[in-house]
Amino acid sequence: MKKIYGVDEGETYWAASDVGWVVGHSYIVYGPLINRNTTILFEGKPIKTPDASTFWRVISEHNVSVMFTAPTAIRAIKKEDPDGEYIKKYDLSSLKYQFLAGERCDAATLLWTKKHLGIPVIDHWWQTESGWPMLANMVGVELLESKVGSAGKPVCGYDIQILNENGLETKPDEEGYIAIKLPLPPGTLKNIWGQYRAI
Repeated sequence: MKKIYGVDEGETYWAASDVGWVVGHSYIVYGPLINRNTTILFEGKPIKTPDASTFWRVISEHNVSVMFTAPTAIRAIKKEDPDGEYIKKYDLSSLKYQFLAGERCDAATLLWTKKHLGIPVIDHWWQTESGWPMLANMVGVELLESKVGSAGKPVCGYDIQILNENGLETKPDEEGYIAIKLPLPPGTLKNIWGQYRAI
């Protein structure tokens, strides 16, 4: 929590996700509570409850320091409030970082969010199977300049490379396949239940 999300003990962290997803149990329940953070269990949508100000109202009312949501949620808010008028109605001074994940974040969504919140907006990448981020801007270690279209650098413990069709590392700005090299970091699953020999 501290190293990746930069959330200090005693601060409020909000992952606006469904508890049934890995983000839900890992970052609504276990992670924040282990780090001694107040966490928010939110059930609802970012729009039409009653309007597109729901996220900003919750952040303001609960002094949220760090928030995590999917780009789809931000796109829905942006569609309903393209000029960010609802953002201006709330005191969001407690909010240090806005994290996005769950899908690729398009440039327009990231830039709109950054413009209207005025804080670092960080896209990061992981999968249900990893249980925690694999690529991130680890703000609790060092806040790096965010690059639109980039999910950051490998999180401690992961050796992530971009390989070409021959299994060789690509050059900068060259497309390829994401490869997670062994060994995996502590806490990751090494096999699939009942399929140990297949992997």
